[in-house]
Amino acid sequence: MYEAGEGDQPAVRADDERDYVEFWPAGVATSGWFLCAACGNTVIVRQVLPRCMLCGERLWERARPAGVAASGAV
Repeated sequence: MYEAGEGDQPAVRADDERDYVEFWPAGVATSGWFLCAACGNTVIVRQVLPRCMLCGERLWERARPAGVAASGAV
């Protein structure tokens, strides 16, 4: 769920444009930073992905907080 205060930092896409993008549906148990696939709204999830609170979309992309280096693993 979105927690006030922690979402103040912008997030960036965790993927490179040439990489495969995995979409996560609302209702999935997970945790981390996610971007709405439709409007780009950022949420921090600790239990279950919700529907987007801004546009109602049900699909999310994994994101990483701005300033955090992307993994070098291939």
